Amino acid sequence: MVGGVGSGASTGGLVEHLRRRDPSVRLVGVQPFGSVTFGSQDHHDPEAIIAGIGSSIVFDNVRHHLYDALHWTDFTHAMAGTVGLLRDHAVFAGLSTGAAYLAALYEARRHPDQLHLVIGADTGHRYVERVHARHAQAPDPAALKPVEVTSIDQMRMPWSTMAWNRTPCPAQWKESAA
Repeated sequence: MVGGVGSGASTGGLVEHLRRRDPSVRLVGVQPFGSVTFGSQDHHDPEAIIAGIGSSIVFDNVRHHLYDALHWTDFTHAMAGTVGLLRDHAVFAGLSTGAAYLAALYEARRHPDQLHLVIGADTGHRYVERVHARHAQAPDPAALKPVEVTSIDQMRMPWSTMAWNRTPCPAQWKESAA
């Protein structure tokens, strides 16, 4: 399952239920650069308007230990996923859904034997001018690839991914939020 982290309610709640039947269900979270939830707050994306999948506020209900992998994307990569989703599947979605779609394309290439469910959190209506009107500028999502990192400090724009391996929230993140 691939979806935006946001407050953790949608992806966390769905995966907990699915794992009751099959504990091997993977959860891949998607975050914009600049979000504090999974440590990308030091990366500034000047065009960031990716609402609903990240935050500058710590949400205590995000259960970090549910996530198997994370993807961080910038605006341009989320736009590529959004435009690609419309072109390839006629799904009129927003940036959060486009970022999740982009991450799911990558995950599907890595794990072609698995079914991938994309959680689409937003429609494209509020992104008509900032995203869909710029469709000609969007890169082809199939040609994009993230930087694979093994720690938060290796993360870099425009797109990074990391195995999270159901790790709990680091204690220092909780302490710095207090």
